[in-house]
Amino acid sequence: MGKHEIRLRKQRFTTRGSERFRNYGSVLKQHEEEKRIKVIIKIFTYFLIIAALILIFAVVTRWEQNQDKTANNTSVTINGNPQTK
Repeated sequence: MGKHEIRLRKQRFTTRGSERFRNYGSVLKQHEEEKRIKVIIKIFTYFLIIAALILIFAVVTRWEQNQDKTANNTSVTINGNPQTK
C-alpha cells in the first residue's frame, strides 16, 4: 500500500477535511506512475539476473570444454615412445 493510500485511509471526509483532497486526481495519478515505475524496475532487474545466469552458464560450459580438450591432448610417454591417451 502506498504512502498516499495510507494517508487517505487515516483521514476522514469532513467539511473542513475535504479541502485536503482537492488535488486527489493528481495524487492518484502520481501513485499510478510510481506503481508502474516499480513494476518496470522489477521486470528489468529480473531480466538482468536471468541474463547474468545465462552468461555464467555459457562461460562455465566453454571452460569445461576447454578443460576436456586439454586433457585429451596431453601425451603420455611409455618406454620412450610418446602415446596419446
